[in-house]
Amino acid sequence: MHSISDLTTFCRKTSGDVPPKLVGASTTVVGSKMYLFGGRLVTERRMVSDLYVFDLETFVWERITPSPEDDIPEARYFHCTETWNNQLIVFGGMGSTPNSSNPEDLCVLNDVRFFDLSIMHWLPAAATNSSSAESSAETLVPKPRYAHLSSVSADRLFIIGGQDLSNVWLDDIYVYDLLGRAWVQRRNFPHHCGTYRSVAVSANQRVRLPQEEVLSTDASMLGSPGARFRPEKSSPSAQVFTSPDSFVHMPYSAPPTDDFPNDIYLYSNYNFTDVKREFEVFSPLPDTDFTITDRSTHMTGTSFPPGLRFPSGAILGTHFIIAGTYLAHTYQSYSIWALDMLTMTWSRIDSGSAMATGSWFRACLWPEANKFMIFGNRNGNLIEDYNRRLLSWDHVAVIDLESFGIYQPPPLQIDIPMQGFGLSALEEGILADFEIICDDGRKVKCSRKTLEDRWPWFKDQRNKFLARARQAIEILPSSSMDVGLPDLPGAPGSSEARPDPRLTPRAFNLSEPYPITLALLQYFYSLALITPLQHAPAVLSQLLILSSTYQIHHLESLVKHAMHRALSNSTSVGVYEVATLCSCRSLQIRALKTVMSYSQKRTGRSRADSKNGGNGRNPDPSDSDNPGRSSDTAPTSSRSRGGGVSDAKLSSSLDQQSSAGSTTRGYTANRSKCYFGVRE
Repeated sequence: MHSISDLTTFCRKTSGDVPPKLVGASTTVVGSKMYLFGGRLVTERRMVSDLYVFDLETFVWERITPSPEDDIPEARYFHCTETWNNQLIVFGGMGSTPNSSNPEDLCVLNDVRFFDLSIMHWLPAAATNSSSAESSAETLVPKPRYAHLSSVSADRLFIIGGQDLSNVWLDDIYVYDLLGRAWVQRRNFPHHCGTYRSVAVSANQRVRLPQEEVLSTDASMLGSPGARFRPEKSSPSAQVFTSPDSFVHMPYSAPPTDDFPNDIYLYSNYNFTDVKREFEVFSPLPDTDFTITDRSTHMTGTSFPPGLRFPSGAILGTHFIIAGTYLAHTYQSYSIWALDMLTMTWSRIDSGSAMATGSWFRACLWPEANKFMIFGNRNGNLIEDYNRRLLSWDHVAVIDLESFGIYQPPPLQIDIPMQGFGLSALEEGILADFEIICDDGRKVKCSRKTLEDRWPWFKDQRNKFLARARQAIEILPSSSMDVGLPDLPGAPGSSEARPDPRLTPRAFNLSEPYPITLALLQYFYSLALITPLQHAPAVLSQLLILSSTYQIHHLESLVKHAMHRALSNSTSVGVYEVATLCSCRSLQIRALKTVMSYSQKRTGRSRADSKNGGNGRNPDPSDSDNPGRSSDTAPTSSRSRGGGVSDAKLSSSLDQQSSAGSTTRGYTANRSKCYFGVRE
């Protein structure tokens, strides 16, 4: 019988120019490609400087043939390779001694080399390993090393630890300025860090918590709800407009800035018979300096990762992911774990039977797809390959991290204050020249231009309507009573002519209940899900169907984000059904896991009750648990009320949702019946 975990992972054989078995090669992900550089050939014990690219979508390898005029780096292994500004950055490693006839005559390196991915050429090695003119060159250039750690943040390359040729630990940190191409700082770091026991990672996107930013914003500068677009700035009845205090702001992704740089996370585990774990955060400062925060004692969980050898790591959303080889006397596996950095809680990622056998040794993250890729050989022997430090590239296992609630939150389309202004424009009827007519006959006034700009399907349908109307006019017989349209310019700054008012639709019939229609318009005006109405479970479900039907991709990503955060035992069945209807596989799997987990708890509790005669049953505290993020969770009850236009008749509308097809579990995936109308 298959486990539900088998739905989260699949294995594929790679094709193309599959690299040979290597030791100490580096892997770096850029977009949907992974680049492999260097390593030592297992069969010949010879180091190479070959560069391969792997397509994460097609699972095809390609060897990159260097140009004859390229200054190719020395062959090496146990080096590091990072990505920055569409370039690969290679530092250090162990290579063969130049001009030596003995391949076993080794040396360690400390050079910095760049490969430009835009032109697919190695850049010259000159002037890439200098030090800042303001400091001593001898102290800032790092000692040659191998098996070290590296990470990039704030346009700086951080080199951490490693070992020298005599295998002595180098307990220091060096910082390389990627813009100035010079070493700018050195700091002692009294920790043994190396690829055998540690990993240092950062991310291209930073997750920001809007609650922190909203608290720092002066609400009085935005004006009172209902009076932001009125010249008198009077504050009308509070029951008419949505109060900003009721807004629900979800975490979002954004590029790093000087105020919000990407931190570097360093995880180490050692003393594998009695595992010790360290977790430290490097935070770059605006200058060349940085701070180090030790969060080792903050880690919690019902279980912790075992000792993982040669770990791979990554950051996705608010989770730190660690994977590595676990070796015990009676059991060996490739183990994957995730740390929620908001709650500092560890959880294990079960990859199912796809990785139950074989040799797996190197993992990387594909953040755009929320996928974790593990390379190896499904027919290999893990212990034998580990003892030889052998890396195979014949197969790849793909883990869907979103099905575990681990994903990159969607970015903002407009900043947080503008979201509130957009909602106010809808509620105050600013430039409202159009109406959406709900299936119960209720109307919502809005701006046709706003709908056209933010709803491509709507604009396309309106253009088709106008084309049919013009065609109908052309075939009508002419009359002496006809009055031509004046030749008037269009809107300022627009090349389009003024539309013919006789052919301009004034209303749009959408066969959805009023709350669903209003929630959809609130999204189009704010490009966000910020009102309590939008976060009601029944409304979220129908918004997911609408976003899937009309291909509103940003809305779909926001709804899935909200559903992941609100997923609980009470909402899991409805989330599973609507995710199934909309082909949201990751959300569907996670909801199904929640349903099954809760069902197993209920079954076990029922058996215990029957043994005890059915008496003394205590309420199950897990009924209200959120298997996702336990803190920083937005209210999602359908009885929440924002006090504005969006919720003015919410209670009566939601009471009627069962008959209107808006229950959490009763949706069907049929398209809404929509048509335009021309008002007299």
